[in-house]
Amino acid sequence: MLLERPMELITREEIREKLWGVDTFVDFDRSLNKAMVKLRQALGDDAEEPRFIETLPRLGYRFLIPVETLSAAGVVGVSDVSTDAGGSDEETPGPEGFASRPAIWRRTLAGVALAVCVAFVLFWMVPGTYRDRFLTLAVGRPSIRSLAVIPLENLSGDPKQDYFADGMTEELNTRLARIRTLRVVSRTSMMRYRNTHKSIPEIARELNVDAVIEGSVLRSGDNVRISTQLIDGRQDVHLWAQSYERKVDDVIAVEDSIALEIASQVRANMHPEEREYLRTRATIRPDAYDDYLRGISELSKQNVDSIRKGVEYFQRAIDDDPQYARAYAGLADGYSLLANYQNLMPAEAFPRAKIAALKALELDPESPEPHASLAMVKHHYEWDWAGAEAEYKRAIELQPNFAAAHHRYAWFLSDLGRHDQALQEIRRAQDLDPTSIVVQTNLGRVLYRARRYDESIVELRKAELLDPNRMFTHIFLGMAYDARGSCPEAVSEFRIVQTFTQGRDGTGAVHAYASCGRLENARRALKILAGSSTERPRDWFYIAGAFAGLGDKDHAFEWLDQAVQNRDFFLSEVQGHPFMDPLRSDPRFQELIRRMAFPESRQLQ
Repeated sequence: MLLERPMELITREEIREKLWGVDTFVDFDRSLNKAMVKLRQALGDDAEEPRFIETLPRLGYRFLIPVETLSAAGVVGVSDVSTDAGGSDEETPGPEGFASRPAIWRRTLAGVALAVCVAFVLFWMVPGTYRDRFLTLAVGRPSIRSLAVIPLENLSGDPKQDYFADGMTEELNTRLARIRTLRVVSRTSMMRYRNTHKSIPEIARELNVDAVIEGSVLRSGDNVRISTQLIDGRQDVHLWAQSYERKVDDVIAVEDSIALEIASQVRANMHPEEREYLRTRATIRPDAYDDYLRGISELSKQNVDSIRKGVEYFQRAIDDDPQYARAYAGLADGYSLLANYQNLMPAEAFPRAKIAALKALELDPESPEPHASLAMVKHHYEWDWAGAEAEYKRAIELQPNFAAAHHRYAWFLSDLGRHDQALQEIRRAQDLDPTSIVVQTNLGRVLYRARRYDESIVELRKAELLDPNRMFTHIFLGMAYDARGSCPEAVSEFRIVQTFTQGRDGTGAVHAYASCGRLENARRALKILAGSSTERPRDWFYIAGAFAGLGDKDHAFEWLDQAVQNRDFFLSEVQGHPFMDPLRSDPRFQELIRRMAFPESRQLQ
């Protein structure tokens, strides 16, 4: 097009209409920009100081050099170059022959060069999907064993619709994660790449993945347009692209289709049950699905207010569609997290989580999320250790890419003193969720409870680099320094924690003060923490640990007794937590371990 109309503006819309057409769906802007970059590279051109192709911002392009059209006779091949007057063939001319016919050879070379340039231009202006498929067939495609889904872009122009794009990203990620032969990076890590300016190869290198999926979502009323493309992150080659326009109530079928198509493109070896799961079409009311997407968006923010909002949205989805299994799974996870964040009393949160998880499994027995939520109930509330392990393993069996399940199972193994297994699981979670601050912090916690304090500090410092403003990282760093006997460093970390708590000290600071001989500071802070009881959740277990650090065993066991009565979420740590070391020889501690029915072979003495 540029050569046909030199010195004229060729608009981007003209290029779209002629080369891609109305029935081909690609990321037009990215594909065209990429083609122009490659064309300039071939011509040795510079976009800033163009000699051949000028960019007219937001309009199009202009070819700056006059073009002469040669006739067919003017493009002369070597075999056509000469016959003498007598008609006899001449040998291919040597150097002196070139000198004798400069005009002919100049025209020949110019014609060949122009033909090559035109062929190159046309090849790179072919839609990326078809061009890349040709290259794949020509040179072969390296195997793809790992994927990452970049957050789908919200094209509505309304930031309030971000939840919909985020939810669609989560759903697509969840479906791909069901394929056992693929490693799929968790959405938690991928949210760092929303609106990123990094190239696809950069992202692929950082996440150690073979391919990346990117795309966009445009919602208008009840209609949704989803565009996705699969890109080889090692070569920055487009492997597949497709767009879908559907009603909201048919979006789930689209997500399944995308997952199956991507699995086909990467030649994933799918088990029959995985393929069947993705082919199963559930009918969901549009309003219920909308509330569900809002719920998972809120849950992903990982703070108490957003988790409460998420629970409300999941309940609304269930009220609108009582057969919606994934809404029950989300509700179960929300209640478990509220107990984890000490926002609801365990006796209030966990029974609700269990009811929701069991209902989700009744409706969809092959769903991994409710198995993980049910495992948390058995682990942190019922102290059914065998049942909890079975549920964690089932969740991971159904979805090996389930980072949260690996993470929670690591916590469980650490509670039972199976530290090598715990480290294996938390590192698997880290492999699936490489930029997660929560996973990185809990790697430090697992090492701390394994008494590997130096390693714990190294990993927690890495967590601090990911997010210097996360309070829990500084709490666990202070505890690790305290356990190692590094008083100045421990106290320094708890001074940082005070900046998040309006100057108040927590149980970790109390224990560090006691270890470092600052008994007056410890007693003063503990008096505030152990003040008059209220109906809200308390740090029963950790307050008991603070009293243990001060050598006050009687008060420590009083608080442990309250922790048992209230089923404290963190009481599951009692068998292996360093705070409990001063109490282990006391018969009351052994009685506590028996009451909690810890497996005898794993008891710490």
